[in-house]
Amino acid sequence: MALKFLRYLELLEKWNARVNLTSTTNWKSLGPLFEESIWATGFYPNRAAEHLDIGSGAGFPALPMHILRPHMRLTMVEPRGKRAMFLETSAHELGLTETAVFNGRLEEFLNRRKVAARWEFVSWKGLKLGRRELSELLEQSSRSTQFWIFHGARLPMDDVDPDMFRLLRRETFPGKQGSYLSMLVKNVPRET
Repeated sequence: MALKFLRYLELLEKWNARVNLTSTTNWKSLGPLFEESIWATGFYPNRAAEHLDIGSGAGFPALPMHILRPHMRLTMVEPRGKRAMFLETSAHELGLTETAVFNGRLEEFLNRRKVAARWEFVSWKGLKLGRRELSELLEQSSRSTQFWIFHGARLPMDDVDPDMFRLLRRETFPGKQGSYLSMLVKNVPRET
């Protein structure tokens, strides 16, 4: 496992020289991204699970989580072509089977599916999804799908109806105030 993390770091450094994956590849900047991903994996099941990661960019948190949970079946959605190529190359080089990359916007990905997904987990970091995207995600997700949002002080869902989701738990990233992982599920009205 450690060798896979080292290889991933090498790939980040190599690709970042030509593709803007991260602002820098020094460990002071990348270390917290690895640490956050590893920490979040502690909440993840150690069994096969369908996982959708949105706006995957440089692969955080999805690729490090997949290294630690090799039975994960991961789909990453990334609209920028060069970053999508990086994700495909990294998954291949790291031997992460059961990994797919969709190069396009979330809306395009969801429009192509139009079937109820079996995602157990949907994650994103550094994105603010709008009401339409979230509604479509909810429509294509099951009642038990967990939505993992990596965020700062405020949950990035200002214009979203608060009744769309129910908060399962919110965890604070150790040693980094103002950095959170919120886990939500679809808010299904109770039958009377």
